[in-house]
Formats: sequence, C-alpha cells, structure tokens
Amino acid sequence: MKRTIVGAVAFIFVAMMTVVAQAEVKGEQIFKQKCAMCHVVNGKGGKIGPELTKIASSMKEKNIRMQLENPKKRNPSTPMPSFNTLPKADLDALIGYLKTLK
Repeated sequence: MKRTIVGAVAFIFVAMMTVVAQAEVKGEQIFKQKCAMCHVVNGKGGKIGPELTKIASSMKEKNIRMQLENPKKRNPSTPMPSFNTLPKADLDALIGYLKTLK
C-alpha cells in the first residue's frame, strides 16, 4: 500500500513539473512572438522597451500582470500595447515565463 501511495505521489509530482515546464516553454514562445521585438532578455531582442532579463527580481506577479494588461496606467506615454485581449491561458503562460527571469 505504501508503495502505491509513494508511486502515485511521485507520478503526480512529475506530471505537475511537466505541466509547469510546458507552460514556461509556451510563455517563452509567446514572449518571442509578442515582446522580443521591443524587449531584451539575456542579450537578445529589441531595444525599444526596457530590458527584462531580471524583471521578476524587481516586479511581483500582480504588477507584471497589471503592466501587461494596462501599460498606459503606469506610463501614459508608453508605446507598449495592452495584452488584455490575449487568451487567459496565454497571458498566464507569458507571466509564468516572466516570473522565471530573475
């Protein structure tokens, strides 16, 4: 019985880690499609917006989300578009990726 429980817990853990890794990959893909033309991460990308290589060190998740959904609230003159029309799963994946940048 203990082996079954340990095996089930291990399986669930591996499955959850796989889902998290897939979300980060999807978030990175979305970043490359929608953000990299303006923002630099790890020396790659555009130079219009600020560098985001360590964004998660300076911004909490809620602030990252607010910036993505309504960038003009923080800076009315920003050329950054709003991403509030992205599907929730895509926005969550993008935020998940940005949270890894420390």
